[in-house]
Amino acid sequence: MYLFFGDSLTAGENSPSKFTDYLPPEWDVWNYAVSGTTIGEYSIYPVDGNSFLKQIEKYQDEIKDADKIFIEYANNDVSAVMCGFATVQTVTVSFVKAIDWIKQLNPDVEIVFLVTGSDKIIHTQAVCMCAYLEKDYFKDFNFKFPESVYANIYNEIISNIRKVCDIIYMFDDSMTDDKYFSNDNIHPNELGHKKVAENILKQLS
Repeated sequence: MYLFFGDSLTAGENSPSKFTDYLPPEWDVWNYAVSGTTIGEYSIYPVDGNSFLKQIEKYQDEIKDADKIFIEYANNDVSAVMCGFATVQTVTVSFVKAIDWIKQLNPDVEIVFLVTGSDKIIHTQAVCMCAYLEKDYFKDFNFKFPESVYANIYNEIISNIRKVCDIIYMFDDSMTDDKYFSNDNIHPNELGHKKVAENILKQLS
């Protein structure tokens, strides 16, 4: 049994399907991603206090039976850091706590973290996320979210995560093409999710 935890990228927001729909059926995939969620209890989005830690609490029995667990977070965590609700240190502490909890529940499970992509992809995502925060989410305020700061925070969080689990990339550099994304240029469309599934399988082979 393969479990997936994450935010809107894994939940398949703005797409009729999600990348987990294109993974091998023999994997016995269970997708527990929730849009807007973060690693710890500090999301800026109204998600009823949900988080990776809450998901672990909710799905303890499934975690005990899992062969592999895929984790995809960080973009919303960066937003929380930029908005002052969290720091890179609190994100890291929450992630270490989560991994430790999983290993207590299932010492033999393999854990993989899904990273957005290379520096090129991260920059593209940072531009889109900052534009979303400035123009849509905080449109009534004169808040500035510099793309370079966003990308640096993301990379710092991922650098810490690398120390406690393996990492693979969701997006390859070809996915800077708009054809792979929905209108917000953040979330993959159906074609994009198929590409993400291909990238995951390629890196695991």
